[in-house]
Amino acid sequence: MSWNFETEHFFIRLPVSDEDGAALFKLLSKNSTVAHIPRLPMTVEAQALDELRRIAMRFETREAAFWLIERKSDGDVIARIGIQYINWMMLNAQMQWELSDRCGLEELQEVLPVIVNYLSQDLHLHRLEMRLRAGSDGQSKLLTALGFSCEGTLPSQQEFEGEDIDLDVYSLLTGELKA
Repeated sequence: MSWNFETEHFFIRLPVSDEDGAALFKLLSKNSTVAHIPRLPMTVEAQALDELRRIAMRFETREAAFWLIERKSDGDVIARIGIQYINWMMLNAQMQWELSDRCGLEELQEVLPVIVNYLSQDLHLHRLEMRLRAGSDGQSKLLTALGFSCEGTLPSQQEFEGEDIDLDVYSLLTGELKA
């Protein structure tokens, strides 16, 4: 079973620990890319190597899978999309993404159906959930345009930099993705 895919314009692939450190650092070193999660942007490239090792271990234990979205034309990594907190009994998972400013609705409409189809058809997951920092309007608009439904807000779900963070919950059931 291959976890790597491609579309007309993109490779959707698992990261390679020894090769993708610089690309992942470039993506995750911008606050605008990670603020919706919320997390701090990376400040040194060694953090990306640690992250690559962590996600490889989580993949090996079938706890999570993260894909890099690489543009075929220039090899630029424009996003990382992953699933985690997989519940194999309930057949659901939480999705997470970090999008560069070069990844918008058009790009997501090309790559996300491939990932969701794989999760649905091959892994038999029937529900994806995504949690964002409340007020992440750009991310919310993308999720809604892709067919995710807003389920509400979880108050004070996380503490981040001394502040209680509310998380908005969006979900997608199998077959609801808008391509």
